[in-house]
Amino acid sequence: MDKAFKATRRSVLSIVVLGGALTLLALILLEVFRDGLWPWLYAAATNVLGVLFGLAVVSLIWEFLVRREHSKDLLHYLRLGSSIAKSGLQDVSPRSKLDWQHLLESANDITVLTYNGDWLDRNAYVIRDVARERPLSVTVAVPVNGGAQLGREAELRGIPADRLAEEIAGVVARAARLWRDVKQGSEQLHRGSKLRVVEHDLDLGYEVVTIDRTTIVTLAAPGDSDELRDRVAFVYNQSPEEYPTNFFTAYKEDLDDMRRMDEV
Repeated sequence: MDKAFKATRRSVLSIVVLGGALTLLALILLEVFRDGLWPWLYAAATNVLGVLFGLAVVSLIWEFLVRREHSKDLLHYLRLGSSIAKSGLQDVSPRSKLDWQHLLESANDITVLTYNGDWLDRNAYVIRDVARERPLSVTVAVPVNGGAQLGREAELRGIPADRLAEEIAGVVARAARLWRDVKQGSEQLHRGSKLRVVEHDLDLGYEVVTIDRTTIVTLAAPGDSDELRDRVAFVYNQSPEEYPTNFFTAYKEDLDDMRRMDEV
């Protein structure tokens, strides 16, 4: 990108310099052969060439004094845009502003690593509808109750560890109820739909929702309360093998080896 940008700038400068030189040469020749020209032709040619020469001078001033700094800023933003595109970043917004229904209604595989059951409650109806229509695999991963990372996470959130443990227990209960309530109702789940709840001992410091190729990472700030809806969320859409998605979802390879707390 840098080479192409600089090559374009050199081409523009070359055209401006060449045009200015030719215009200046034409003005000199016009003065030399002035006596052989009609007065009106001389006046018209002088005006036109003078304007062209003035434009060339202004263009050079712009290129050397103004556009150089502007080009640096533009190049910076182009590099930034290229980096963002490569990262697969689609959106950065409060978690409550995300269109979860749009993200979930086309899902085939959902993995939720969370410390709070609110997300499941708010999106249960969409998940149930999808699980009725087609095979849907849902995995809910929660930290080991009483583990060292639980205390660190509670401290980060500014809440007691026992309160966080209660919330984790709530996640497990809600996740299991999500599936069993539907199975006991009149509308059955698709036979290929399944849900499992597993325990992990990961010390991540963030929450992750993976919906097929889309990964939503929610960061927790020091002193943050247990209210998750207004936390900043980063939405990535790229292949699981690409960075940074492979960094945020590295734990998924170990899910099958984690202790299963429930499976429906």
